[in-house]
Amino acid sequence: TRLVLTQKLLTNLKFPAMEGLYYMAPICAGWMFGLAAALEVPRALEKNAFSLVAPNAAAFATAVVLGFAVNIASFLVIQRTSSVMLKLLGTARNAGLVLFSAVFLGEEITPLQGFGYALSLAFFGLYNYYKIKGL
Repeated sequence: TRLVLTQKLLTNLKFPAMEGLYYMAPICAGWMFGLAAALEVPRALEKNAFSLVAPNAAAFATAVVLGFAVNIASFLVIQRTSSVMLKLLGTARNAGLVLFSAVFLGEEITPLQGFGYALSLAFFGLYNYYKIKGL
């Protein structure tokens, strides 16, 4: 739903990526903070997990900057293509990462899993081929 709304803002209403993020961020942040407060904060307080933030401030700051960059990139991909393409890119990235880990890092996967991931990448390529050809 969020991706379709984002696509509507960026393509139908002609919002630039930063303006789309400006309108979508408060809604998404509200839901995430609400759910985190209910589901994650009690456990983090119980385990004193917030004490890890100060000693690792650089890692947390890097995560913030990279998260913002990923959000901007997502909005740009949706603006240039569609929300469906963003989902397909995510699926292809995940399948490619698993196959890379299996081939080059020695991660064990079953033949059925390997076939499934290879099939996922093949159909992603096929989708792009037909999209480029206009079929």
